Amino acid sequence: MQTGFTIGYMNFTVILFLLTGGALLWFDVQGYRHKGMNKEEKAARFLGWINIAMGGIGYVGYWIYGMLL
Repeated sequence: MQTGFTIGYMNFTVILFLLTGGALLWFDVQGYRHKGMNKEEKAARFLGWINIAMGGIGYVGYWIYGMLL
């Protein structure tokens, strides 16, 4: 019998992707910009947006998955 209450890891994964992406964009990019480290700034910006995109895709995918069940 299914009660409808589940504990999954997807919510934590989405939150971690969004938080780490935001932290990369907020802290690392500013630090690299002030130090004049252009390559590192570009890499941090790219990885930050990748993390945010993966968090968004995970959230939408989990929402669609939940609607199909």
